[in-house]
Amino acid sequence: MKITSEEIARLANVSRSTVSRVINNYPNVPEPTRQKVMGVIEKYGYKPNAFARVLAGKSNMEIALCISNDNSGDGNRWKGMESPYFMRLIAELITQSKAYGYMISVLVISTEADYEEIENRFLNREICGGVFVGFEFQMERINAIAEKGFNMVVIDPDDSLKQADNVKAIYSENERGAFLAVEYLLKKKYARIGHIRGDNRLSARERLEGYCKAMEAAGYRREELPVEYGGFNREYAYRAAVRLMQEHQVDAIFAADDITAIAATRAAADLNKRVPEDVGIMGCDYVSLYDDLGIHLTTVEISVREIAKIAVRAVLDIEKEKQIVCRAAIRVGLTA
Repeated sequence: MKITSEEIARLANVSRSTVSRVINNYPNVPEPTRQKVMGVIEKYGYKPNAFARVLAGKSNMEIALCISNDNSGDGNRWKGMESPYFMRLIAELITQSKAYGYMISVLVISTEADYEEIENRFLNREICGGVFVGFEFQMERINAIAEKGFNMVVIDPDDSLKQADNVKAIYSENERGAFLAVEYLLKKKYARIGHIRGDNRLSARERLEGYCKAMEAAGYRREELPVEYGGFNREYAYRAAVRLMQEHQVDAIFAADDITAIAATRAAADLNKRVPEDVGIMGCDYVSLYDDLGIHLTTVEISVREIAKIAVRAVLDIEKEKQIVCRAAIRVGLTA
């Protein structure tokens, strides 16, 4: 059924100008009114005329998801193709943005030319804002974009992120989540808990710190803790798990992410160890796909759906907080 903005106004019992303000994301609309109008829009599938919006000087109803990609290896291949986290983040952002009548474009940023493309798309009003993820080591470049007044949401930035009205930050409870994971394993009576750490990105460093603090709180010495490098890589993680079980004789492993945890369970099986009886394994970054495949990890969940929901609301300026924290919780499975 094709519906007009006038009919939207009548069904929502508001003025046509209010419908226009909601569609164009003006901030001076009460949230209950916005939700009422959005409810009618979603029910009838109303699509604003994008060409008319551009003529009126408004940005297209498109949000850019900008993902950092380093230049190591094949520069033409995006590493995130193998990451369930990024694939789910993209899917959730598409779902959440659709609820507000927006679409998501995905831009993988590797070179200076890619940064220039982002700026040009902002300047040409092709996009209304951007969600940036994985840019911890490129914050100077991100701040340069922010200084031009573009509407931005940055997921897990470092402390150097520019503080401005047009910039919002979303933080995950990585350190607290790791602390909860180790605390859970200790309560399960595992005595020697090792950690397979990720790489040098913020989330990996915070999870390592949470692991260390939890072990210290239980009376262990930080310098003696069994930690091996996995780098969010299946094969590195497998070898790290073997070292932890053979050389360090651990009876539990806290893995930096679920891919690492699955590699650890594979290593345990190859060493004829039962999970969770001989060795408990705790993951991080819960991915529901693994449950569908029959792999029921005990893991830390920092909801990707919640991150995506907040990111979309923040980039559209519906969410007013400048710094938002996404909470961590233990998801009990069969591996610990």
